[in-house]
Amino acid sequence: MTTTYIVGGSICLFLALTPGTSHAAPVKVGNYVIPSAFARSLEQGMTVPVYIRYNETDEKSQQKVADAVISLVDGNITVKALTLAELPNNAVLSEKTRAMVEKIRDVKFHDNTNIELSDDARLQLNVSSFHLEMIVSKDALTEAIVARSSLLGPSSVGTLSNVLNYNFGTYYNDYRNGSSTRSYLTMDNTTSLREHHVNINGSFYGIGDSNGTSKLYRAMYERDYEGYRLALGMLDTWNVQSIASLNALNGGKIYGVSYGNKGSTVVENTALSLTPITVFLPAAGEVHVFRDGRLLSVQNFNMGSYEIDTSRFPYGVYDVTVDIVVNGRTINSRVSRVNKIFARQQAAGIHQLSWQFFGGSLDYDRVSYKRNHYRDLGNEQTWIAGGAASVTLAVLSELGLKSTLYGFDNNAVNETDVTLNVNEYVSIGNQTLVANDSSWRNISNINLNIPEGYGSLWASREDSKIGDRLPMQERDNYSIGGTLNLGKFIPHGGSLTVSQTENRYSGNKYRNLDYNTTLYSGRYATIGLRAGIQRYYYNNRNDDGRQERYVSLDLSLPLATWLSMGVSRDRYGSTQGNLSARKQYAEGPIKSVGLSASTRLSGEQHYDNNYSVNGNLSYDTKYNAGTVSVTRSADNSTNMNFSSQGSLAWAGKDFGLSKERQRSGVIVKTDLTGEGKLAAKINNRNYLLSGKSNFIALPPYAQYKLEILNDKNSEDSFDIVSGRKQELTLYPGNVGVINPEVKSMVTVFGRIRYPDGQLAANTDIHNHIGKTRTDAKGEFAIDIDKKYPVITLISANGGVCEADLDLEKARGAAWVGDVKCATQTTMAQR
Repeated sequence: MTTTYIVGGSICLFLALTPGTSHAAPVKVGNYVIPSAFARSLEQGMTVPVYIRYNETDEKSQQKVADAVISLVDGNITVKALTLAELPNNAVLSEKTRAMVEKIRDVKFHDNTNIELSDDARLQLNVSSFHLEMIVSKDALTEAIVARSSLLGPSSVGTLSNVLNYNFGTYYNDYRNGSSTRSYLTMDNTTSLREHHVNINGSFYGIGDSNGTSKLYRAMYERDYEGYRLALGMLDTWNVQSIASLNALNGGKIYGVSYGNKGSTVVENTALSLTPITVFLPAAGEVHVFRDGRLLSVQNFNMGSYEIDTSRFPYGVYDVTVDIVVNGRTINSRVSRVNKIFARQQAAGIHQLSWQFFGGSLDYDRVSYKRNHYRDLGNEQTWIAGGAASVTLAVLSELGLKSTLYGFDNNAVNETDVTLNVNEYVSIGNQTLVANDSSWRNISNINLNIPEGYGSLWASREDSKIGDRLPMQERDNYSIGGTLNLGKFIPHGGSLTVSQTENRYSGNKYRNLDYNTTLYSGRYATIGLRAGIQRYYYNNRNDDGRQERYVSLDLSLPLATWLSMGVSRDRYGSTQGNLSARKQYAEGPIKSVGLSASTRLSGEQHYDNNYSVNGNLSYDTKYNAGTVSVTRSADNSTNMNFSSQGSLAWAGKDFGLSKERQRSGVIVKTDLTGEGKLAAKINNRNYLLSGKSNFIALPPYAQYKLEILNDKNSEDSFDIVSGRKQELTLYPGNVGVINPEVKSMVTVFGRIRYPDGQLAANTDIHNHIGKTRTDAKGEFAIDIDKKYPVITLISANGGVCEADLDLEKARGAAWVGDVKCATQTTMAQR
């Protein structure tokens, strides 16, 4: 029999030995002799990693799955406890195996090498190296499925905060018979405390005029939390509709309450395939995904069962080939189905019933839209009550059902929506409305995608009948069309679209034919061609209709410049020449400038001038964004428009402005001076930070990961001492305040002299964040915080002198030349 002595093992151990330990006798465990120091440590208990390995492979595993506390008890190696390690991108144990592992307490290794956990898993210890593995079969694992939905946690903002969104506009019109000016201001204000918020929405019209008016659209309390939404107060019909469809109402307000389990706190992951595609890897390897023979994705996994990440795959329903590659060899290949419907609303809502109830007092307009009998009967104050439910079923590619039943005044209404995605090529939908006053409406549509990308077809039909009481408009129309991808047949073939829409109620019919193609696409330019013909038939006339034609050549140049030239012929027989140009800017407040003009080339002149021209500009600043446009028409009229938007936020004593219009956000207090800039990376999107404070408007009902970084395009260098990373959960009205500690750093180069002018050679220099030493010429280089631009020089005899550097305009690095320090009687405390 061979006895193996463990000298140090193949693991690194750092032991604190008590006196006399080195003189204790070694311990024999089976065929192994364990040194006394190691044995003493084992007796006290030691933590070792547990690696997971598939039972059909012999390669030593380095994939950690747990931590085990092992001990030496009466000459037997024993597992005192085992704790699973929840590591990212790791194998996931089945519930049965997990439960078995978590129950392990004081279990001895059989022959000091094995512990049978179940028929599918066992622990195996290599005593010579103390390498502990969990060896499993495929049945001991379960798929690592990415959650299709998650429930938003509690708000990260525990104090009162507020976000006000605004949109201001004004326009000026100058006609032959006079001029007019009008202005408006729309505001949406949300005040919140954690998950509770109050929202007020309204508008002011005719600002500055004596006949100016204002209108309040919404004033409601809302709490959407843990999957349930409660809204009460003055609601517009849109805010009632978590699920419900209220198409029988002509606008109006509801003073009441809405409650249901369909809200915004259940975050759906619609980027993933509806049906997961799972793979099993017996060892670490790669998964190659092909579509129509073309490589779509390469993903790396450890040993285990995993779901393929389909978030970057194209939308649609199609087959892919999945190859599993281990050690450069394909060990398995199969065909799987990707099901990504672009319009899907409930990625994880299969079979889950969503419901909603609402009711209260209704204020709506009683209008009769019967043909030739239009009547406005004024506002009606009455009651309203109803409920709605929806569910998504795994029928074919996806079946969505939604129904709403409600009543108001003397009316009872039912609305039902059905959508069915048959496969990747066919989707159909139907909407119906029926009421007790004999009103009904039916809307049907179908969309077909031709295989291999040859084109698409669509058709829709709407028909209705209005009864005696509902304020609905009668509809009788259809639309049909298709697109043919000519590029499948000839190079640069482009696409041809043909459509026809007919409104039988009004007697109007429209036929359109549009063609577009890219003639050239290269490094320096892209040239495109657009052409089209439109024919219009009005009021059921049986004539040839009226026709308009156009052709346009589009030129896109580098540096975001676009130019379009073309001609069009209107229904009066006049030919127009058209020219448009647009320039976009990445830097500066002006983001785009555009100019378009048209002139009559031939045909009868219908206006005072032969030309019209329009100029427009969009701007974008840290605090505000908007557009300006001026139009001079052929009839000599002038129209000028200006619009501006942004938001104002406060949280406690902190205020902020933003150009974005969102209902929540964060205020980042960087306390920067001068032209210094930082960046905030929020969910992989970068925001520029400048000045002492910045408000970043963000959509509510979301989780955000924020990181403060140096801006890669800035000359400045900052040291983010603390508060670099934050995680926030924001609800409407929430404004988080981030206050990182930031040091504005400058690398200073120069030469220092004593007060008498002598060079300070080979002398120590320091400031409050670091130190350096001058060379033989008195030259030095040191990093300095701009807030504390003082350096201290200590001579060989202990003398101290200081120099206060002027770094206010310095960025990144600065040469300060000759610096003369001033003698200090006492050294400053730092």
